[in-house]
Amino acid sequence: MKVGLLLIATNKYIQFLNPLVESADRYFCTNHEVTYYVHTNQNFEVNTYRDIVAIPVEHKPWPWMTLERYKHFSDSKEQLSEMDYLYYCDVDMLFVNTVGDEILGDRVATQHPGLFGTRGTPETDSRSLAYIAPHEPMQYFAGGFNGGTSKEYLKMASTISANIIKDYEKELIAVWHDESHMNRYFVDNPPTVILSPSYCYGESLNIPFERRLLALDKDHAAVRN
Repeated sequence: MKVGLLLIATNKYIQFLNPLVESADRYFCTNHEVTYYVHTNQNFEVNTYRDIVAIPVEHKPWPWMTLERYKHFSDSKEQLSEMDYLYYCDVDMLFVNTVGDEILGDRVATQHPGLFGTRGTPETDSRSLAYIAPHEPMQYFAGGFNGGTSKEYLKMASTISANIIKDYEKELIAVWHDESHMNRYFVDNPPTVILSPSYCYGESLNIPFERRLLALDKDHAAVRN
């Protein structure tokens, strides 16, 4: 299979790119043909045996780099549609154990490591297109790792990007930005594969799951600024 790993590494986030790629080379879909798609405004050199594609994007102040991540993917759909599967991973993460065929599916979501088994913190403003009503069944998913077939993933990216723009035209930004919109999307289009918090395991957490993909501890403000 051709698998694309989508990364966003603008400004200071570029420091996380090389360690992540090195870890992905070792653990991520090693029996498939993987291409790294790096959306960035920086020059970089990465030592990898896999194909790596730089896609130029403009850096914007927080929270726009997260709000517009799905817009970036939609804008790159011609390139990305060449893949069989697409997965997004926060660049400030590390693969620490095998991540293989168990992640393959049409729509793939990851249980949030701090909110697994609960409704979490969905958008509660009914004016927002990310709104999830209290009576709607759901579980809360993390924005740090998700994916699916290229067709389904680009469909999701297009929908989320359009809804974020429509919200902003009404001067609305969802409580957890693109993650809120992603959770709304998964209510309407249920995941076909649900991954445990192993695939978005907070580095300093101690939860009853095997560590496979670590979300690294860091000073968020320092990196964003």
